[in-house]
Amino acid sequence: MLVWLALLLMVLVWAAWLFGQVFTGKGRIFTYISVLLIATISSLTLYYFQGAHQSLKDTAELHQRLDGLSLKELASKADQKEITVQELLSELRLRTESDPHNFEKWRELGNIFLRFGEVGRAEQAFNRAVAAKPGAETRIEFARNFMEQGSAEAFENAERHINLVLMEEPKHEGALLMQGINHFKQQEYQAAIDYWQELLQYREPGSESYQIISGQIDQAKRQLKLAELNHISVVVDNVDSLLLTRYKKAFVLVRQEEGGPPIAVKSVDVAQLHQPQKLTPANVMLPGTSLWTAENTYIEVRLSQSGLAQPEPGDRFGRTSLKKILTPSETVHVEITQTVE
Repeated sequence: MLVWLALLLMVLVWAAWLFGQVFTGKGRIFTYISVLLIATISSLTLYYFQGAHQSLKDTAELHQRLDGLSLKELASKADQKEITVQELLSELRLRTESDPHNFEKWRELGNIFLRFGEVGRAEQAFNRAVAAKPGAETRIEFARNFMEQGSAEAFENAERHINLVLMEEPKHEGALLMQGINHFKQQEYQAAIDYWQELLQYREPGSESYQIISGQIDQAKRQLKLAELNHISVVVDNVDSLLLTRYKKAFVLVRQEEGGPPIAVKSVDVAQLHQPQKLTPANVMLPGTSLWTAENTYIEVRLSQSGLAQPEPGDRFGRTSLKKILTPSETVHVEITQTVE
């Protein structure tokens, strides 16, 4: 399409020149028509060999090669690197679009996307599945699938599906239970307690389900008390002077003096840097490492332009001085003043 537009502009320029009394009479018209024909034939040739035609041809050949495989077999081939993830996604989209009202296909497609970490595409597939089969149970099922995936984006999508159920049915017990679990998994213990306490109102006191939910609330309360002490608060002192809109993510890290992978990593939205960020043992990345026994460490806050955990040129960062040991419940201050080269 871009090639066609470029050639069309070239033709228009030629036309302006030709009709600007450079040529006269039949010669002018003949030259204009010749240029138009050459431009059209050239654009069609480029389209055929390099443009959308080639892309469609490749897609058709891929579909013919994979046509007899089930969705699970396709996912297995991608796992074994027999086909690329992009080839898998292309084939999945082709199959589902050919049967747009098939709930089972959209559901399985969403689960495959989650398996390969494609949370955004999974959300699109699940939304198509909900359109094919609306209902609270459908949304709760997909919320559970997102929670099992476990990323921040997946938890957010899970919350959205459950909230849509609660908007229609504020007393839906399954939605209240799942929303509590969703917040508990994100260590948002007070929110989990609130949802579970509301759920208790609809259970018979002394019943088995009442006791199970009460036990979950007690566990969340214990975790809440532990979280009040079992963390480090990180404050970015110069956050108001930073142009945060340039960055997609912020990362709070605990690094060792001798280098190597970080001990702990927490990904946060840049807008949240106006608030103290809590690092807990749950953020530890290295197996067998304790946040409170690691020696000679410093805390770093990095602003990422791409949203990736790997530092890239242009990212901004700041770090504390070297600390012999980290102390639970302490507050540390960081100024982001350096740039990744």
